[in-house]
Amino acid sequence: MFKTTKNTFRWLLFIALAIAVVGCSSDTNETASGGEEDGEPVQGGEVVIGYETDVSNYDPIKGNSGGDHVSLWPVFDTLIKFTPELEEEAGLAESWEFEDDTTLILTLREGLTFHDGTPVDAEAVKFNLERVNSEDSNVSDLQSIESVEATDEITVTIKLSKPDSSIVLALSDRGGMMVSPTAIKEAGEDFSQNPVGAGPFKMVKHVPNGEIVLEAFEDYWQEGQPHLDRMIIKIMQDENTRINALKSGEIDFADNIKPGNVQSLENDANIVLKERTSVQSRIIFLNTAMEPTDNKAVRQAMMYGVDRENIIQAINFGSGEPAYQPFPLEYWAADENMKIEHDPEKAKKILQDARLDDVTITLNHYSTAYEQRLAEAIKSQLGEIGINVNLKAMELTAAVSNYFDEKESQALLASWTGRPDPQMTINNLFGEKSFYNVGHHSTDELSELISDAASEYEQDGREGLYSEISKEGILEEAIYIPLFFESRTAAMNQSIKGFEPNLLGKSLYSTIWKKQ
Repeated sequence: MFKTTKNTFRWLLFIALAIAVVGCSSDTNETASGGEEDGEPVQGGEVVIGYETDVSNYDPIKGNSGGDHVSLWPVFDTLIKFTPELEEEAGLAESWEFEDDTTLILTLREGLTFHDGTPVDAEAVKFNLERVNSEDSNVSDLQSIESVEATDEITVTIKLSKPDSSIVLALSDRGGMMVSPTAIKEAGEDFSQNPVGAGPFKMVKHVPNGEIVLEAFEDYWQEGQPHLDRMIIKIMQDENTRINALKSGEIDFADNIKPGNVQSLENDANIVLKERTSVQSRIIFLNTAMEPTDNKAVRQAMMYGVDRENIIQAINFGSGEPAYQPFPLEYWAADENMKIEHDPEKAKKILQDARLDDVTITLNHYSTAYEQRLAEAIKSQLGEIGINVNLKAMELTAAVSNYFDEKESQALLASWTGRPDPQMTINNLFGEKSFYNVGHHSTDELSELISDAASEYEQDGREGLYSEISKEGILEEAIYIPLFFESRTAAMNQSIKGFEPNLLGKSLYSTIWKKQ
């Protein structure tokens, strides 16, 4: 089987010192949460989870939010799964191999069924993969698939139009979530109201922006799972609401706790915290087709003008990892030697050499208190090197639309939520035709490197190519400005076991069990 496996502004310094006195750190938090062995899983029981957002659509190919996955994965099993380290492992497909660079053969487990009792066979997989690439789909990760053949009942032959090293792990994402063809044909446009998958849980009730009620699928293929009889995901957009609900016992598990609130929980003996730095990162998207960010000197000056370490200490309470490339250091695709020093004098010289002395940009950002603080820190730092930043606070959907669709601002402060395979991230951030590369900026060298990485299936070879891509795309061209990798923290009461954070930063709830 083919496997792939100082010029720091004073107010920020003051806050950073204050935080150091308090003693809040991600290291302490991780130590407090990770030392106890969970023991043997117990079957049965109910867990209530507080999550920040409802699923945008319960049809995997029609949703548009990176926050959907935690609600989709329990219902829709995927052809491929991933480990906490983002290495591929068997899912509905028990094995796979590349017959050649453009032919992938999947072998399914025998006897699989959807929640409606219909078979998860090769014809069902063919139906799903063709549907993913249809006009009705918002999923673009499988566009390298040229054709799909149900070779026999459990064998699927996938022909690619070109080599694609991301294809296996792409099948652990939306593109690999299997829906019942029978349910699709019967429900049509109403499928998302009554979704039918092959995951460990069946969706029995969905109150939009209220709660999602899931019950165990008794015929799930993985022995012993799910452990729970029932799981309820309550939509609680406000983080303080989730925290208070956890403390009061209204919920058992609160997901995605920001660094500023971790401090209030880490000394609570009744609460366990699990934290991990993920591939999710904060970045500044740059419109390279709009003045003045069409000028590489402006982009490079911004890159050296940002003090990442200071922002992490002052805004994130010391949580997170400075970002100098698309991948955090613990990920195999990262270049451990790549670093961007905070160098205001170098940034000023870049602008002077380019004869730029009056640079002004508009930076869109989301209109939350945290985003405002982060945006103001960046504005202050860039002001020190001579770049004036006009901040434009907007609701999330409006900010994204204004930058990506309407293309009316030079920059957007946002999160890159990461992808299961590094090639997916590379394609999205640096691809000349990518939706996320608004200015469609590239170079011949960068395009060739991206193509080479897509054609390289061995991890060792891919690692070196991603290093070269990062150097060309960030250090040389500054297509976007990396800021920091985010730590994701989940808080839960002492009875919750079996949860393991992953490098993707998106929670997998299906392994949870409850100590009675």
